[in-house]
Amino acid sequence: MADRLSALPDDVLNLVLSGLPSDEAVQTCVLARRWRDLWRSTPALRIVTDPGGNKKKKKTKKKTWTPRSLTNFVNHLLLLRAAGAPMDEVEISCGVLHDDTCYDDSRYGSCDEEGPATLPSERAREEDLSRSVSMWIRHALSVCHARALTVSLRIWRQRLRLDGVRFASDTLTTATISDAAFQSSGVLDFSTCPVLEDLKIDRSKIHVMGISSPSVRRLSITDSSFDSSGSRRARISAPCAVSLELEVRSGRAPFIESMPSLEATRVRIRDDCADMCSKADGDACDRQKRCDGCRRGSNSRGKSVLLEGLSHAAELELTSYPRVFIFRKDCNIGTTFANLKVLLLNEWCMVADFAALVYFLRYSPILEKLTLQLEHCESNHAAIIAKGNHRTKENFLVSEQLKVVKIKCPKENELVANVLMVLSAYGISKEQINIEPDFCPPTYDGYESTDSEDYY
Repeated sequence: MADRLSALPDDVLNLVLSGLPSDEAVQTCVLARRWRDLWRSTPALRIVTDPGGNKKKKKTKKKTWTPRSLTNFVNHLLLLRAAGAPMDEVEISCGVLHDDTCYDDSRYGSCDEEGPATLPSERAREEDLSRSVSMWIRHALSVCHARALTVSLRIWRQRLRLDGVRFASDTLTTATISDAAFQSSGVLDFSTCPVLEDLKIDRSKIHVMGISSPSVRRLSITDSSFDSSGSRRARISAPCAVSLELEVRSGRAPFIESMPSLEATRVRIRDDCADMCSKADGDACDRQKRCDGCRRGSNSRGKSVLLEGLSHAAELELTSYPRVFIFRKDCNIGTTFANLKVLLLNEWCMVADFAALVYFLRYSPILEKLTLQLEHCESNHAAIIAKGNHRTKENFLVSEQLKVVKIKCPKENELVANVLMVLSAYGISKEQINIEPDFCPPTYDGYESTDSEDYY
């Protein structure tokens, strides 16, 4: 079998090796003379959680990467690669790194026999690893001309600091970055990646002035925090985007600039968002000069933060905790959703006499399907709905193309009855409404890091 494999062309063997973790690909050098140098031109750098595939060895103690072993391996691998060999894909997905040895350098702090290294040691290793990963990214983009980049690793509760990385590549088409910290007074700029089409940022701290990519078509920013300390919001500029997924875990929601090609959008604002008022009904309160949430939320100077930039979407999903007011503030701008056919909202649109729900019924002239997802109607996050006449003074026609309104709820209750009253007031018949009880609200808890305030 070894002879048959050795008879294959180099391109085929390199393709086989590119599917292996790099530490396993290197070990093939001992198979035969034919294999001795093949790993040096493998078109992929792939570092995964378990080096050597130890997860398959049930009787062997599981071995994982440490900051030191990872840095040493990747540095030597890049140094010994064949000069000029292309690298189509770079994947460094190690998850959480735990160091099992102490560093000799005194600046790393101390580690005794009774416990792990002290906090200064943890931060020092994070700084060194951040510098190393930044160097690997620059090497992958500028020297190896990678087309796909995936980076996902951290040291316990410390994210990698990647704000010093300049993303510049004529070949990069896909980038996925997780557990990173971008903290600078500048912009996370991908304009020097002219063929980048897929950009995903997950579980990251994005404390920058903005994110810019003139070429990206699919943009996903999930489970990430934005800055809440300054007077300005981050801006997202992706004029060619056809799909957008944005989940703000904490901080202030970013400005979304116009996306004329947008087709499908999902925006989720979590309960730690700074655009929140402590007033019971979640509406803007009457003490904005003293209420930190309302005061900071009013810095948009009368401009839409989210909805105007999303107004070209054909499918739109907007969810938040009821006390988050940023969506409702945007509704006051009067943006029309001329292309919107499919819409999903949750309780935030039902606060303040269903004004936001009525707004979408009015400004979505070709809406075909509306879904109302009641997530918190049985919890302490429930929206407070005023009783009475929910009809506005101005009359308007609901989209004639509206075929169905789905109401998803854990169980039918007074809130569902109020929703039915509002829909009926605007000419939506019972035949168009489909109530789906026993709905299980989605959970948005992250992994272990969510228990740490320092992490976010």
